[in-house]
Amino acid sequence: MKISGNCFDPLLWASITCLLFCCMAMGQAPTCTQLTFPADGDTGVALSTDLEWDASPLATGYVLLVGTSIGGRDILDNVNVGNVTEYSLSSDLPASQNIHVAIIPYNDQGLNGSCDEVIFSTLSLDGLPGCATFTSPGHAAQDVALTPNLSWDSAIDATGYFLTIGTTTGNNIILNGEDVGNITNYISPRLLENTTYYVAIIPYNDIGVATGCGVQSSFTTGGSSQDIIGCTSLLNPTDGATNVPVSTGISWASETDVSGYFLTVGTTSNGNDILRDLDVGNTTSYQFSSDLPRGTTIFVTINPYTDKRRAENCIEESFTIEFPLPTSDDLGVPSFFTPNNDGYNDTWTVSSSPDISIQNISVFNRFGKLIKQLSPDQGWDGTFNGRNLPSDSYWYSVELTNGPSLKGFFALKR
Repeated sequence: MKISGNCFDPLLWASITCLLFCCMAMGQAPTCTQLTFPADGDTGVALSTDLEWDASPLATGYVLLVGTSIGGRDILDNVNVGNVTEYSLSSDLPASQNIHVAIIPYNDQGLNGSCDEVIFSTLSLDGLPGCATFTSPGHAAQDVALTPNLSWDSAIDATGYFLTIGTTTGNNIILNGEDVGNITNYISPRLLENTTYYVAIIPYNDIGVATGCGVQSSFTTGGSSQDIIGCTSLLNPTDGATNVPVSTGISWASETDVSGYFLTVGTTSNGNDILRDLDVGNTTSYQFSSDLPRGTTIFVTINPYTDKRRAENCIEESFTIEFPLPTSDDLGVPSFFTPNNDGYNDTWTVSSSPDISIQNISVFNRFGKLIKQLSPDQGWDGTFNGRNLPSDSYWYSVELTNGPSLKGFFALKR
C-alpha cells in the first residue's frame, strides 16, 4: 500500500490504525484481574457469598482456584468459568475460615499464571473469632528484613492472637503459638538470612480458639548484603533531661535514606504502655495525645526503617517528667463541708488521682492540734473522740508518695 501527495483519506487511516492495533495485540497473554467482591482482606464475609472480579483486557475466559490455604484448591480446583466476571459457588463457604482465591485469565495465547492470590475470611457461627488476614510482609515477599514488623488485620470477635513462625509449614523453630495479646503487629525475633518463613496467626477469645486458619503467608529474608540502617537519637527532650513539662512532645534527628520511624514509649525500661512500635511515618517529631504522668521517667526507643528493613539494636533513651507542686484543685480538696446528715457534703474527703498518689492526710485545728489522720478516699465526719467539733476553719496536710506535701485550710459549717 502506497500513500502519495498531500491528500488524507480518513477511512484508509482508520484501517491502518486498526491493523496496527490488532497486530500489536496478537501474541499477548491477558493481564491479571482483581477480585472486587469480597475484597482482598475483608473479614466476616457471608458464607453464601458470590465471587466478582474486574474484566481483564484481552482475556477470553477465567480459571478459578479457591481453597482454605495458600495455593489451596479444596473448594474450586482449576474450574474454567468462561468469559464472565462473577461466579456463584455451589455450596456455602466454611465458617471462621481464611479463603484464598486465585483468578487466572486466559486467551488463545495461554494462561497468565503470575497472578497473586487474594484472601478474605468468613464469619463465625459459634461465637469463636474468625481468622485474621496477614498484611505485611506481603505474601511471597522477597528480601525481607531480618527483624520484620509482622502485621495483620484484626479478626472479628478476637481478644488476642497466637503467632507461629517457622521455616516450614510444620516447623515452629522461631515462635510456637506465642500469645502476643490483642495487637495487630509484632516485631519478629531476628531471622536467618536468605530463608523462607511461614506465618500462622490464630485469633482467640473467651469462648475459644479460631479453627481452620492454618498458615496465612510466607516470605523470604534478605542476605548479608543488606544495607545497614543507622539509629537516631532524641533532640528534645534530650536523653537524661529532667523537669520536662507534662505536655511535652518529642523530636529526634533525621536519619538519611529512611522511609519512616517506629516509636516505642513506656514508663519502664523496655516498656510500651504509652506507645508500642507506632509507625509515625517519615517525620521527626511526635506529640502525645495526653499529658505524660508527672514525676515519671519516660523511656523512648526510635527505630528507623526503609521499605525492606528496619534498624536494629537502637539504644533506649529516657527523660523525667516534672513534678510541680499540685494545687488543691488538682487533688479536688473540698473548701468546706456540712456534716448535718442531710446527704450532701456530710464528709470531707480527698482522693488520689491517676498521677498524684497520696500517702496520708492529716487534719489540724487552728491551734495546730492533730484532730484526724486519714487515708485517701476516707472521709472525715467532723468529730473528735466521738464529739462534734464546732464550725470553724481547719488545716490539712496532704503527704504525697512521690512529691512534697500540700497544705491548706477548709471550713466546717454546721
